[in-house]
Amino acid sequence: MTTGNAHTTDRKARVVPATGSMAALLFALALAGCTTREYVGRARLPYAKLAIPYSATQLGRSTSLEVLNVARDPDYQFDPDKVEQALLTQGDTAISYSGRSADSRITWLNLIAFDEFRMTARRKYFFCIDERAERAPDSNRLLFPPRKGIIFDAEFIIDTNVLTTPYATEEAQRIAILQWLAGQFQRDVTVVVGNPRDPAQGTEAILLAAMLTGQVFQGVLVELDRSPGLAANLGSPRGVPFPHPSLDEGRIRLTTQNELGAVKIRVNLPMTTK
Repeated sequence: MTTGNAHTTDRKARVVPATGSMAALLFALALAGCTTREYVGRARLPYAKLAIPYSATQLGRSTSLEVLNVARDPDYQFDPDKVEQALLTQGDTAISYSGRSADSRITWLNLIAFDEFRMTARRKYFFCIDERAERAPDSNRLLFPPRKGIIFDAEFIIDTNVLTTPYATEEAQRIAILQWLAGQFQRDVTVVVGNPRDPAQGTEAILLAAMLTGQVFQGVLVELDRSPGLAANLGSPRGVPFPHPSLDEGRIRLTTQNELGAVKIRVNLPMTTK
């Protein structure tokens, strides 16, 4: 098991201080959609950049070597002045790319799990928490005011036992898939770090992602247990809502096709139809 570094080039936004009438003018421009980059802030660490290992991985095709080579991708390099942690961590059947911005505002994790025999990707996850999200994660739409939000995406090959188990309803199967995925994510984290309570390797970013994702899935599963009928809408464009203990509300979408599944979760962030 190994842990390594990964580094990039992103310029930090310069914010022009403004008081009195100038502040009012800039506020008006923001509402009119004509904001300057200095006012709204550039996307210093765009989510698409952070998720490159996730996006580059193809289920059933990408090998562990190909995923490891993402560390050399010029697009996935970070300016050490902007990112204090950008690490590659490898376990026996899983690889993670985790990081944290220098201002501790953004923490992220890409986690790829492999078939133990063929060593091709079977599951991939992307997690990100942004303490001051300024843009919607799936578009360039500005968020006003900025807010704390969580992003979680996953694509996976559904375990055969989950698919072949008889269920009373289609909704019951969907809930079972989410229960399996929640447990599988935690097991895949363990492959990378060892015992989360006493990790042998990895970073705090991985442990934070594991803790917050577990919290999110707990909220989802409690809500579906309370109202199982909601599972009928899991595949709809906006998914279904669920409570979050500190960020009000989240939404989750689950889509499946044969043995393939995909989950999209947004907490305190817009759920787009993309």
